[in-house]
Amino acid sequence: MAGTIRDIKIPWRDELLPASFRGQMFHVETGSKESGRAVVVHEFPKRDFPYAEDMGRRTMEFSVRGYIITFPVDTGVSLYSRDYRIARDALITALEQAGPAVLQLPTMKPFMVMCPQYRWSEEERAGGFCTFDMSFVEYGVAPSASPPASTEQNLGQASEALRQNVLRVMSGLEQQTAAAAKAAARQ
Repeated sequence: MAGTIRDIKIPWRDELLPASFRGQMFHVETGSKESGRAVVVHEFPKRDFPYAEDMGRRTMEFSVRGYIITFPVDTGVSLYSRDYRIARDALITALEQAGPAVLQLPTMKPFMVMCPQYRWSEEERAGGFCTFDMSFVEYGVAPSASPPASTEQNLGQASEALRQNVLRVMSGLEQQTAAAAKAAARQ
C-alpha cells in the first residue's frame, strides 16, 4: 500500500496552516516579515561618539506573494474550485475592505493587520492562475488605548479550524481518487 507525503512525520509540516486574510484563503509562494528596533542615532558636535537611543520595537511588516489557481474539481471551498475567479474576487474584496483583520500565514501565528497595498496580476499564458503581491502592517494599539487582552489563543483556534477543514477536503479527494483508480483497474 502506497503512503502519502503526509504519512512522513515532520513537525513543521504537521503544523502548516492554510494562508488566509479576512477568512479568504490563498496559496503562498513567498512570505516575509520585517521588524526590528526603532533606533534614533544622536550625533553631537565636536564629539567622536554618537548615542543610539532605543525607541522600542518597530512595526511588523509582512510582504506576501500569494496565488490562486484552478483546482481540478469543485470541493465546496472557494480556493479549491474549478473557477479560480471565485477565490480571486473574494480575496480582492477582503483586501479592499476597511479596517484590521487576521492574516494567517502557513508557518506563523496569526496577526491582526491592515493591508495598505496589494497588486494582483494574470497572464494569458498562465490561464486559470493569478498572483497577488500583498503588503500588510501590524495593526497595533492606539497610543491612548491600553494593550488588549491576548487574543492569540482565539486566533490560533480559528486558524486550526480552517486547517482541519482543508485537511478534510483533501482527505475526501484522496479517497475519491483511490476509489476511482480501483474501479478503473477492475475494468
